Amino acid sequence: MKITAINGSPRKDGRISKIVDEMIKGAEENGHECEMIYLVDLNIKDCTGCMGCQDKGACVFQDDIEKIEEAIKISDLIIWASPTHWANVSGLMLKVFERLFGFLIKEQPKGIPLKRNAKGKKAILVTACSTARPFNWIYNQSRSCISRMREICKWSGQEIVGTFVLPGTLTMKDIPERYLKKAREIGRRIK
Repeated sequence: MKITAINGSPRKDGRISKIVDEMIKGAEENGHECEMIYLVDLNIKDCTGCMGCQDKGACVFQDDIEKIEEAIKISDLIIWASPTHWANVSGLMLKVFERLFGFLIKEQPKGIPLKRNAKGKKAILVTACSTARPFNWIYNQSRSCISRMREICKWSGQEIVGTFVLPGTLTMKDIPERYLKKAREIGRRIK
């Protein structure tokens, strides 16, 4: 299986990267081919809302969004990973979601979009949140971030096969071993 992790953290050595690295290690133990794409390394412009993507089936602007589009096309499973920023995905990830609009769906006059390019692919959703458990969920912080990613997957036809939330990072020096083990186990279970 080809697995691509799309990492929306502005920190390449941050907690999101460490969690996804463990998932990838677990997946590679089962022979899966894995790749990590760091959005912070890419040149991706803002969406202008031109709607040209609806006819083209991809963004009309040529920049590094094409790398993301190609990775999605060739992947069987996508790991969408973003820190929780104000109960949402990071700005890097949000920019990518906006630019993937016409690549992932084609709007229809009656409202139900046609799924493009990611239909039938599997997805794992990952976030880390500074708010401690259970308040990260009660106060709709990491829950809302996961919800944003879940909506993208739902409307583009991706089947969510796992989620991972690391709460309480504000007071966390190192990621507790139990979370690293859980991440690796999620990777091992990918089929």
